[in-house]
Amino acid sequence: MIDAAPTLPLASISIEYNAVQLTGVLTLTGQPAGSIWERICARTLAESDGRVLGPDKVSLPWYAVLDLLLDFGSRAQQDTFGFRFHFIGDASALAARFAQEVKKARSTRTNLTVTVTAEELAVRLKSNFFTRRELRSFQTRDLMRLLSMPHGANFSVPGAGKTTVALALHLLLRRPGDHLLVIAPKTAFVAWQSVVDECLALPPGEQQAAQFELVDGTVEENARLLAAGGARFLMSYDLMVRQQAMLQAYIARQPVHLVLDEAHRMKAGFDSQRGAFLLRVAPFAMRRDILTGTPMPQGTRDLESQVGFLWPGQDFVRQLQAGTQPRLVLGDLYVRTTKRELGLPPAKRHYYDVEMADGQRALYGLVRSETLRRLSGAVRSGGSGLDIIGARRSVMRLLQLSSNPVLALKAIVEDVAGVRSGIVDAVLEEGASTKMREVMLHARRLASEGKKVVIWTIFTNTILELERLMPELNPVTLYGAVPTGSPLDPDTREGRLKRFHEDEACSVMIANPAAAGEGISLHTVCHDAIYLDRSYVSTHYLQSVDRIHRLGLPPDVETNIHIYRTKAPVGLGSVDYSVSRRLATKIRALQELLDDIDLHEIALDEENADDPIDYSVELQDLVDLVAELEGETPRESSEEDA
Repeated sequence: MIDAAPTLPLASISIEYNAVQLTGVLTLTGQPAGSIWERICARTLAESDGRVLGPDKVSLPWYAVLDLLLDFGSRAQQDTFGFRFHFIGDASALAARFAQEVKKARSTRTNLTVTVTAEELAVRLKSNFFTRRELRSFQTRDLMRLLSMPHGANFSVPGAGKTTVALALHLLLRRPGDHLLVIAPKTAFVAWQSVVDECLALPPGEQQAAQFELVDGTVEENARLLAAGGARFLMSYDLMVRQQAMLQAYIARQPVHLVLDEAHRMKAGFDSQRGAFLLRVAPFAMRRDILTGTPMPQGTRDLESQVGFLWPGQDFVRQLQAGTQPRLVLGDLYVRTTKRELGLPPAKRHYYDVEMADGQRALYGLVRSETLRRLSGAVRSGGSGLDIIGARRSVMRLLQLSSNPVLALKAIVEDVAGVRSGIVDAVLEEGASTKMREVMLHARRLASEGKKVVIWTIFTNTILELERLMPELNPVTLYGAVPTGSPLDPDTREGRLKRFHEDEACSVMIANPAAAGEGISLHTVCHDAIYLDRSYVSTHYLQSVDRIHRLGLPPDVETNIHIYRTKAPVGLGSVDYSVSRRLATKIRALQELLDDIDLHEIALDEENADDPIDYSVELQDLVDLVAELEGETPRESSEEDA
């Protein structure tokens, strides 16, 4: 009898957790049969903060370690490559938690099982002093579903009470010593700072201690605050980026329920500081929740980073990257309350297409040609060699020229070849564009009927110009440079909002959607919004509409959205129509993810709006007009002379 060959011992890859750097240190012992160590080293070199510590030792960010466990952690994969993972110390508990989350997420995605009844929920909330605000039926439903998930996404529309549901969720999940940290834009601070008083009827002396504490000091001050015994904290995305090391240490050592409000702000993922930090610390938060009504402002890629934050190390992001429909990837791993469920009738959208004056049309044609020259070659080559900054500048210049050519002139004259004094003189003589004049006329008409109106434009200079041109409407303005502060200070954001709400003589608010599209409510006094222009970002448009179309509207109130677009000659193309088309595409993708009939109607309205073509002018007419204004055409006899 021939003895069987002895079985060689499997190679070992041990994993230790470095709590200071939030990394995993992998050490190879023995010689694996396959190429597993070469693969690990290749991934280490591909990570910006991965390090090779020696021929048999590497250091990887912990989220990257989770990726390795997902790919190679099964017994079958380890057998294939001839090795075993071994976890040392805290790494063992972290790996076990990860394995549980993978299993739970996969089962929840396809078959969410609600683990609490509405009656049980009401009793538990009451025992937590949640008695000042009664949850609506859709809030109860969303809360029950979120309680049944290890981590959750609330994609409900503004006004659905995402803040209230998030507070209730934390109350029902918290254990002694747990913290709640909310990262939010400053515009959302008021809602978070008031939600405790609005929801909780705590015993005397406890109400103040239950409030959210604002984390807004220096690194040292904030570190002391987070360790001083409080349990609920509120911090801005901007400050988070500036104090990453302190926050990283805090989240790693403290059981933290981490909530991202307006979570689409991390959509750039590893391409931005805020996204990279949140993806790096995500595995260490005890519970993670994201809140946003617009999880895909531009497309599926925006969703990838948010899904990666909720489910680090799982394959959901890879499925999205592979082209799987977002709805199929997420399944039941989110909740959504729609405007229909809030009882809101659909807003009515009206489109107004306005012709350009001659000087504006000539300048628009020149800038359009320059934009084509800059972009067409790179676009045809699949983006190779595209100057992103220059391309964005060109597009924004066309948008500004469509609305406010006078203010666009300076930069255009400096950058665009061929702009001569004849065109410049014509634009200056025309003054405000036809579209801007129509918008001001519309606002004045609404004001004469006793209605308040908000005018949206993406350009700060245009905001200030409209304010100057409509003094009789006593306007207030909101844009990025307006500071937050006391409602009693007329120069602050809050003071201006107060005046718009309370001053009957203040008929119009002129605002930038990027700066004022979040965190404000205008629906109690304003039911008409006029868009002088819009950007390609669907979030800015949808959230600005939500300022006047939200929960609390009486059933007999009609909400009107007035969208102005500039006509362009046949063959030239309207930048406003390009924006409209792209918004329809992006909103349609969001509708498919969220299964929201309201989003379907918005996209349908955009798709069915007429193409703003000025059929009275052809491209050759424009060529002749430019030549005329530049003084290049010979003087010929007119029809009358013939």
